[in-house]
Amino acid sequence: MEQLVPVITIDGPSGAGKGTVCRLLAQKLGWEILDSGAIYRVLALASIHHQIESGDEESLIPLAAHLDVQFVPTENGAKIVLEGEEVTRLIRTEEVGGVASKIAALPRVREALLRRQRAFRQEPGLIADGRDMG
Repeated sequence: MEQLVPVITIDGPSGAGKGTVCRLLAQKLGWEILDSGAIYRVLALASIHHQIESGDEESLIPLAAHLDVQFVPTENGAKIVLEGEEVTRLIRTEEVGGVASKIAALPRVREALLRRQRAFRQEPGLIADGRDMG
């Protein structure tokens, strides 16, 4: 019988402190952490690095499915690592945000990212931060 991996989701509006709660819980429990909102920005940055247009759904789907991203809890939040490079600040730029908004509007890309997000569910458990996570 397959053992289920526990997941705690923290849902709420922007600025409500979801990230702080997630970071503290992940540190206390020793669990993995996922910032579901940031994952769209990470995909946007990856698409820029790989020179994929924000509307090119066919190219974005495999990029999303195999996105090499890690969320590493730190004292001040989570450090975000894309393809071995720390990108925490880079994903917060206006350019990346604009691309992320366009990408988020593509249903098949959202589906691929959802599958990628589910891959973060690993032992001993996952703390997931984001709107509409519950």
